[in-house]
Amino acid sequence: MTDGSARIHRSSGTDLRWMRGLTAASLAVLVLIGCFLQFVLGTASDPEPRTAFLVGTTIATALLALAVIPLLLRPSGRAFAHHPLLLALFAMAGLTWVLALIPPFAGWGWGFLLAIAGGMLTCVVASWWRVVALVGTFGALALGGVSSSLESSAAATGAPALGDPSTLMIVGTLALIVLIPLSAVWVLRVVLRLDQARRTASELAVATERLRFATDLHDIQGHHLQVIALKGELAERRLLSGDATLAATELADIRAIAQAALEDTRAVVNDYRTVTVAVEARNAAAVLRSAGIDCTARIDAGELSTDLGAVFAVAIREAVTNIMRHSSATKATVELVRPTADEYRLTITNDRPEAVRTGGTGIVGLTERVAARNGTVSARRRDDAFTLVVSIPAVPPDAGEEER
Repeated sequence: MTDGSARIHRSSGTDLRWMRGLTAASLAVLVLIGCFLQFVLGTASDPEPRTAFLVGTTIATALLALAVIPLLLRPSGRAFAHHPLLLALFAMAGLTWVLALIPPFAGWGWGFLLAIAGGMLTCVVASWWRVVALVGTFGALALGGVSSSLESSAAATGAPALGDPSTLMIVGTLALIVLIPLSAVWVLRVVLRLDQARRTASELAVATERLRFATDLHDIQGHHLQVIALKGELAERRLLSGDATLAATELADIRAIAQAALEDTRAVVNDYRTVTVAVEARNAAAVLRSAGIDCTARIDAGELSTDLGAVFAVAIREAVTNIMRHSSATKATVELVRPTADEYRLTITNDRPEAVRTGGTGIVGLTERVAARNGTVSARRRDDAFTLVVSIPAVPPDAGEEER
C-alpha cells in the first residue's frame, strides 16, 4: 500500500468514525428532547394520580431508547428487528401512550417517545415493512389521540381542543419526529455502502493490475522460453553431429535470449517496456527460420503509435509461440497492413497445424488487449492452414468519444 492510499484509508476511517459518532449523538439528543417535551407538555395540566406512572414510564422509555441507538448504527439493522431492547422499548412507549389515552385524555405531549420508537423501528425492518411501521406509528398516534381528544372535549373535561393552534403544533412535531431517526440512519448507511464500494473498487483495481502483469509476463516469458528451448535443441543436435562452430553459435544465441528475457522481465516490473512492431516481426521471422520454417514478414502500415504497436507486437509474439508449440509448420507468413484509413490488420498464417487445443491463456489475453481498443481477434483453420487475424481501428476509443 502506497503512502497516498494509506492516507486515504486512514482519512476514510476517521470520517466514518465521525459519521457514526454524530449520528449516535443526534439520535441521543432527539431522545432527550422527546423526554423533555413529554415532561413539560404532559405535566402542564393539573397533576393526576396517573401522572406519576406516566413520568416513570417516560424515564424508562428514554433509557431504553438510548440503549437501542447502538443497534441502529450497524450497516444492516434487520437482524435486530426482534431484539429484546427494541421490543421492550415499544412495550414501554406503548404503555405510556395507552395510559395517556385513558379518559380524560392526558394530552398529545405524552406521545413523543412513541413517535421516536416508531422511527427507530423503521431503521431495522425491510423496505416494505418500513411503510407498515410508519403507517402504524402515525395511526396509533392519530387515531388514539383524536378519539380520546374528542371524547374528552364532549365530556367537557378541559382537555385541549383538536383545533387549538398549540395542539396542531404538537401533532405536526410528532409527525416530523417519526421521520428523523430514519433519515439520520439512512444517511449513515449510504455512507457505509459508499465506503464499501470504494473498498471493492480498490480490490478490483488490484486484481486487474495483477491480471495485466500476469498476461504481460506470460506473453514475454512464454515466447523467450520457447525460443531458448528450440535453440537448446539445435545446439544439442550440432554437438551430436560434431559441428562445434554452429553449436557455439546456438549457445551464444541462448545466452543472448536469456539476457533479453531477464531485461524484459525487469522492464515489465518497472512498467516501461515498449515494443517496436517492425523489430518484433523481424525477430519472429528469424526465430521461425531458425526452427526450419520458411517465414516471410511484411510490415506496411505506416507509423504506429507506441501502444498500438505494442498490441500488435504481443500478437506476433503469441502467434509465433503457438506455431512453434502447436504445429509442424514448414511455411509461415506475417503481414501487417492498413487496408483502409480506419483499420490496421495483422494476418499470420502457417501450414500443418495440430489439432485445436483448449485451455490456453495466450489467445484469451490477446483478445482482451485487442478488445480494449475496440478490435477483434479471429482464428480459423481451413484445409492444411491456420490463420490468425487481428483487426484494430486506427482511431483510439478515447478519440472517437471526444469527436462524438
